[in-house]
Order: sequence, then C-alpha cells, then structure tokens
Amino acid sequence: MQFERDVSLEGLNTLGVTSRAENFCRVESDADWLAAIDYASSRGLGITLLGGGSNVVLGEQLRGLVVHPVGDDIDLFEQRGDDVLVDVLAGTEWDTLVRICNQRGWFGLENLVSIPGSCGAAPVQNIGAYGVEIAEFIESVRVLDLNTREFSVVKSQDCGFAYRYSYFKGPWRTRYAIVGIRLRLSKTPTVNTSYAALAQALENAELHAPTPVDVLNTVAAIRAAKLPDVRRVPNSGSFFKNPIVSSEFAQHLKALHPDLPVYAVDDGSAKLAAAHLIEAAGLKGYQHAGCGISEDHALVLVNPGQATGAECLALAEHVISTVQSAFGVTLDIEPVVMGA
Repeated sequence: MQFERDVSLEGLNTLGVTSRAENFCRVESDADWLAAIDYASSRGLGITLLGGGSNVVLGEQLRGLVVHPVGDDIDLFEQRGDDVLVDVLAGTEWDTLVRICNQRGWFGLENLVSIPGSCGAAPVQNIGAYGVEIAEFIESVRVLDLNTREFSVVKSQDCGFAYRYSYFKGPWRTRYAIVGIRLRLSKTPTVNTSYAALAQALENAELHAPTPVDVLNTVAAIRAAKLPDVRRVPNSGSFFKNPIVSSEFAQHLKALHPDLPVYAVDDGSAKLAAAHLIEAAGLKGYQHAGCGISEDHALVLVNPGQATGAECLALAEHVISTVQSAFGVTLDIEPVVMGA
C-alpha cells in the first residue's frame, strides 16, 4: 500500500464536488488497515473513512488521513438449510454484490439493486429502497476499533439500526471502521413486492408471479427512469430523508393537502414523502450556484455545474427552510458532511 499527499477526491464522490485529501491511502487487508492507523498515529493525523462517496458532501479539503477501502471479495461463509451466510469486504461495490448474489441464487437483496456506493457504507445509514432495508439481512458487521487497533464483530441487533440510521452514523462514527459485513440470505426465491410503485410496475409488465430476477430488473428500470445516472449527472442520490411525524400532525397536513402521501410507521407515527413536500413548495428543478434540485426527482440534489460542497449545502438549507415555512415540517439531509 502507498500513502499519498494532496490527492484529488473529485472522482471519489458521486456529487462531484472539488475536494482534496491532505493524506490518502487505499486499504484492503487487515494489515493495510493497521498500517493506516499506525501512519496516522505516528503523525498525529485524524482519520476520515471514505467509501464509494455516494452519500457524502465533501469540504474543499479533508485534513488528516483519508482511508479508502478497496477490494471485491464476496465469499460464501456457511450454508444452513436454505439460509446462506455471505462475507463481503467493505470496499466491494454494493450494486455488484446485489447482482452477483442474485446470479448465484442467494436471494433477498433484489429491491436494493442500483444503489451506488460500497458495501462498507451500507450499514452506516441502513440503506433502504422499495420496501426493504439492509438491516433485515445483516448478520453481523466486522469492525476495527480505531483507538485500540482491535478487530471485532458486532451482531446486527447491537448496531442500533433505525430508519436511515445506525450507531455507525451516530456515536460510533469516529470509533469504528467497517472492514466487512456478513449477510444472511436465502436460497428460497421469495420476493418482497410490498412497495406500491414496485407492485404496480410488476403488474403493468404482467409479471403476476414475479421471480427475484424480475424484481431486480424492475427495480433497476424504475431507478433508471426516475433518478439521474451519477456517471452523467453528479449527485448523491436521495439528499433528504422522508420526515417522521406524529400521526395526528400527518392527518392535519393531509386535510390541508389531500394529495400528500402519508405512510403508517410501526410505532404509530407517520412518514411523509419529502419529494412531494419539496415539489409542492415549488423547488423541483430549482437551481443555485451550479447545483440544483433534479427536474426528474425532487429528493435528488444534482451538481452539473461543479458547485462546491458548501454551495450544495447552502441549497439544501434553502430547501429545508422553504419546506418548513410552507408545511411546518423540518427535513433532514441524508449525506454525511465531511471536512470544513
């Protein structure tokens, strides 16, 4: 492995903002991880972990040592009846994992196809789409304690998974590096079609008894039609979380805005559609300093004009304040902000 100085990160964040790492390295093996910690410790450098860069907003410079996991190992650890336990390195591309597992007959992840980013980042915000969250399939997460240099395994039930959240995004953000994940998948080809838009798309295609590959291909097609391709239009995917409010407040808003989608949550609260709120506030397609809200999907902040991370965040703040004024609802952003 090599340690480099003053490295451009423009190609390592899907939002495409200009950013540079003061120090940079790629890690794959346990020995690489330990060498990175020793390098940073011996020089008094803080460590920033940067995976696929699909859910981050970078400052113009990331000080200290930026550590970028690489590698593409996808290994069958164990089979127990119809269940299979699959070990994956943190640097493996998430979309590659989903497609390979489907090809190998390891089912469950199909609804999460076409999500950009790395497998190590997937547990951090408990990625989810089309009625499925990754927490449903995580058996455990292998981590490295950045303070003690010790590797350990955290069971799924101890990760604090919630909607777009885990302890890795909260109190463990600076403590642990995710080295790999173990998934529990199934050889039984069951599918999850609970998400209304997915069910409708399958029905329109006359796929009345869809297979896992039908679901995978349908979700991929829906995402391709609705969301801009990061290879053509820099973006970080869904920029805003769907807000959770009390069921009483949701019904109050529904009475005022009958078209507002409202979804029941298991704890009795309600989830609102952030995209609907942003579009209803007149912000779909809104532009600011080279970045803007996508004309195709109001949840997506795009950066075709090479705006800085600070300018993208300024746009996000405008969206948040406008929606708050219009609906009394406070939106939160999904990406992690790194650097000044």
